Amino acid sequence: MAYFPFMVDISGQQCLIVGGGQVALRKVQTLLPFQVHICLVAPKICDALWEMAFNTDKLQLIQRSFCDSDVFGMDFVVAATDDQSQNIHVSRLCQQIGIPVNAVDQREACSFIFPAIVRRGDLLIAVSSGGDSPAAAAYAKRKIQQNVPIYYEKMVQALGACRSYIRQNVPSAARRKQIYYDLLDYADRHGGELPQTVVKMAVHAQKVEKERCI
Repeated sequence: MAYFPFMVDISGQQCLIVGGGQVALRKVQTLLPFQVHICLVAPKICDALWEMAFNTDKLQLIQRSFCDSDVFGMDFVVAATDDQSQNIHVSRLCQQIGIPVNAVDQREACSFIFPAIVRRGDLLIAVSSGGDSPAAAAYAKRKIQQNVPIYYEKMVQALGACRSYIRQNVPSAARRKQIYYDLLDYADRHGGELPQTVVKMAVHAQKVEKERCI
């Protein structure tokens, strides 16, 4: 299969997770920060999931066996039980009615897969081996985490805050690109800090350079 890494806004979408063990827990932990509404169905649900549900209104737990009708109205489904035959059943049902589905550790039964994620605020890096080796994706994730500092979150926010000002004052896309790179380099060397004075100086320098070229 050829998996393409779409970045899709899933906030507010309805997700069904079938299963209540540690695998299901990890999927819930991955999805909740993206503001998804999760309905989890399983005859047995681990204590950690009950605790999470107590602290958020975006996780509904239903303690019973899965019913085929549970998939209706869902935007996507995750089959995360320890019963491969049930996971395949859920997958086939979803694919018959066009609902994206992930069956944990059963790539052939998936219409989408979960990448390994490194997140620094709005900066999100997704790593995938196409399902061939989750361990390799996890290894690459650790390497990226070691080389993408926590302060990148602050750096991205700072550049986003001044983007409108730069667009208004620098008409040339090529010059704006150079300013962005210069500012990112500055922020990276200063722990993510990007003072407005530095932004204004960078814009002014580009204006002066433009006048010299006229």
